[in-house]
Amino acid sequence: MRSKTASWMMLRYLPGLLLCLTRALTLQAQPVSLTLAEAVQRGLQTHPDLAAAKAAVAAAQARIGQARAAFQPRLQFSAGYQRLSEITPFAIPMPLPGAEPIEITPNIPNQYQLQLSLQQPLFQGGRLRAQLETARQEAAAAVAEQHARREALAYRIATAYWQHVEAEALARAAEENVRRLEAHLEDARNRQAQGLLLESEVLDVEVALEQARLEALRQRQTAQLTAIMLSSLVGLPPDTPLALSDRPDTAARPVPPLDSLRALALRRRPDLAALRHTIARADALRSMARAGWWPQVALVGRYLYARPNPRLIPLQDRFEGTWEVGLSLTLDLWNGLRTHHQVAEATALRRRAEAQEAAILRALELELAQARLGVEQAYERLQLARLVVRQAEARYALVRDQFAQGLRTSRDLLDAETALAQARAREIQARTACALAWLALEQATGTLTEHLP
Repeated sequence: MRSKTASWMMLRYLPGLLLCLTRALTLQAQPVSLTLAEAVQRGLQTHPDLAAAKAAVAAAQARIGQARAAFQPRLQFSAGYQRLSEITPFAIPMPLPGAEPIEITPNIPNQYQLQLSLQQPLFQGGRLRAQLETARQEAAAAVAEQHARREALAYRIATAYWQHVEAEALARAAEENVRRLEAHLEDARNRQAQGLLLESEVLDVEVALEQARLEALRQRQTAQLTAIMLSSLVGLPPDTPLALSDRPDTAARPVPPLDSLRALALRRRPDLAALRHTIARADALRSMARAGWWPQVALVGRYLYARPNPRLIPLQDRFEGTWEVGLSLTLDLWNGLRTHHQVAEATALRRRAEAQEAAILRALELELAQARLGVEQAYERLQLARLVVRQAEARYALVRDQFAQGLRTSRDLLDAETALAQARAREIQARTACALAWLALEQATGTLTEHLP
């Protein structure tokens, strides 16, 4: 009876469980819709490279706080206890009759100390100011490096986005070509049955169809790989189906002149900004090292609460408090030329950063010129590709009609179909090339994230 009840309950809830499972699978299979801006924003929020750069900025900003703390007074507390061996007290006898001797060093084996000390820097030869400036420039360089990583990651995501858009379009075009050749093969077989085509001509169509199917498979696999690459960059599981809604903007836009691009890159390139801050940091390091040639003056104070207090003579086995205030001056008379070598190190670091900046500036001219020419060439390539597609479509329509009338061979129709498929594939690649060319130009000027929609 109990088993029948359990079976009835299972049958009662089984449709609901199946419905829930079906809905879950349906939701799991639904593609994730992404625009280019959404993909870039998602990648910038989830990629570990930017998390590491953000942590580096936080660490550099914390060093600014450390440098500022050096200007503040330093207050320290210390405590101690010592157990000494037993000694014979040293006492001075008094010459007066009946007077007790005076103990100078009594036997006090248990000794306690509580101390509060204060130190306030007054003059450090500019070391503290230079240390603060070093931390500030290091933090600014870290922020510029973070911006550079954002630009590089945005470029990778946008490139992967357009590559997947291209791969999907090429896959659809290849599948359309397969359907076109399947219709051709069916027509060819019908004509063979009527004695209008030879077997060799039908075999030509079959071979072309198999080649088209192989090409469609290759393009579909390429689309799968580009989808995995994009999913990895935006923080999605690799098997997530994607639905990309943006298409390359192929409308002609004026390309700024080279002088304007150069001026923009000098202002906005984050790698150049990072090197400028690195040069300023090296200057601050050199100033900080030169402070070693100057004396260091500080205000010091101390309060001692001890049992016995060594400042009170004779020593007494009880807690007593004393204080002291003064100035301290420290000057390195000889430190093995350490200060000299520290200054030399900072000078060398500055020369290295200047050389790196000069190398980037030298390569910048070529990079901007190539990117600018790449945009112009992409537009010319797209215009030619569109013209070739119109030509291929017109030729295919003509040959197809003439083939239906028996005026063209099956080989002629195959050639027209192949030319049409290749023309459409080149047009798809040309549209993507326009988008990628603008990405390269915007990255070269350091304004890629500003131009993304």
